[in-house]
Amino acid sequence: MEAYAGYHGGIRKVLHDARSHPWLLVTLTAYRTFAVLLFVEGFFFADSFMVAGFEFPLLAAFLFLCAGVCLLCACTFKKIKVFSKDEYLWFLVSCMLLGVFFLFMKAHAGMTNDMLGMVTLVLGMLLLAVGVMGTHIELGRIFGMLGMLPTLTYGIGSALATAVLTLLITLFLDEVIKWAVTFLLPVIIIMAFYLAKEDVFPDQRDLYREPTSELFIPYRFMATSIVQGFALGVPLGFLAFSGFFVQVLNSAGYLCAALLALLVVLVLQKDFNRAVYQVGFSLAGLGLLAMGVLGPTSALAGVLQLTGFLYLDLVLWGLGSYLIKNCDQPAMWVVSCPCMALMTGRALGVVVGCLGLEIAGGGGAHQPLFFCVLAFLVVLAALFLSSNANMRTGWGFVRPGEPDATKGESRICEIIGQEYGLTLREREIMQCIVGGKSRKEIAEELFITSNTIKTHLHNLYGKLDIHSESELKKFVARREKMLSTADDPALVS
Repeated sequence: MEAYAGYHGGIRKVLHDARSHPWLLVTLTAYRTFAVLLFVEGFFFADSFMVAGFEFPLLAAFLFLCAGVCLLCACTFKKIKVFSKDEYLWFLVSCMLLGVFFLFMKAHAGMTNDMLGMVTLVLGMLLLAVGVMGTHIELGRIFGMLGMLPTLTYGIGSALATAVLTLLITLFLDEVIKWAVTFLLPVIIIMAFYLAKEDVFPDQRDLYREPTSELFIPYRFMATSIVQGFALGVPLGFLAFSGFFVQVLNSAGYLCAALLALLVVLVLQKDFNRAVYQVGFSLAGLGLLAMGVLGPTSALAGVLQLTGFLYLDLVLWGLGSYLIKNCDQPAMWVVSCPCMALMTGRALGVVVGCLGLEIAGGGGAHQPLFFCVLAFLVVLAALFLSSNANMRTGWGFVRPGEPDATKGESRICEIIGQEYGLTLREREIMQCIVGGKSRKEIAEELFITSNTIKTHLHNLYGKLDIHSESELKKFVARREKMLSTADDPALVS
């Protein structure tokens, strides 16, 4: 009954946030839909290329190119000062539109000159990589400054909407209309992003502040992203040339991933360590195992694999927002490093998948063994990467203990206050109640009357969707559990 109530409350939170800032939901949905056509379905990259006698899809080269763009952004972000200007958004949409245009010309202009065709293809891929990765970073910035919980709720809402849109595109649109949609989506993304930015952050200084925290290379977060990308890249590469890939599985994967993230993160409020490695990596490994046992053509195996990848994508976006807002990390650094690793992992996965298909000869006894070994490696990676120190070190982004610089109830109450828009007085009262103080003690400490406390509590309960002090303590305890590790003591019993 409690789980049902939590699920209902999670759905209400998703709907509430969607109504509060609808342009944010439109932006993220349009971006995810474009990303499905670009990275999963491979609509833009039907051709292939040869290396050392092996054939690989162009998608692998594009993924490596995207990783290079992210690496460049990560290495030079301190020197770049254009991101607070609206002209940069138009630069991004221009890159995406020109990239789509060049790829369309390569596919349909009937170019007979090989050199011209190659230049057109390279220009299209480069421009599209710059535009898409730049947009991805800016989305990470705005959601990072919103906070962890809004990122998760908007991510879940956009995943549900993307499931519907990709299903409609797959079932009812022919290739010509798909190309028209790919020209339209970048414009929708940038226009909606501009409106969302003006709506959520009227003062642009809040969005483009410059944190002064010391930077570290987040090896553990990057290793997690590489395994995540590799786990999906292998079956994509394997299925791209086998002819078994079914795009409709995208919709089922997004739907299942959204519902799973809603259950694990918002309802059960599992900590990120368990949500990522025990749930996400296990699901990815199970999908690979199902491909080995049931075969790559199995719909169940495909849905499991896509659900695991997309679920991890939703959860890790939330983790990134926590690092940006609550650990005071630069948005571009937090987004660029894992994204570079993710794209590299997917590219390597596609390459390994293609090699596996060609070496296995399209099937036979080697195919099940191939996927079973990969499943074992994913589970092994989960065991290696899972650690109680992850949350304290921000997966390598910060020094040990820095996320807990304000230890105790004050840190958890501060994070909740940031996520739910609580006033300073509401945060103070919440912290006093969590600390076990009576209303009389609160009134004496804060120099306010009991009626004033009652008014603030009424507003506080409304924002958190709770009804009593005991529910408030449970709410804070669940959030503390989500943002701590097994070694950390509980704040509230």
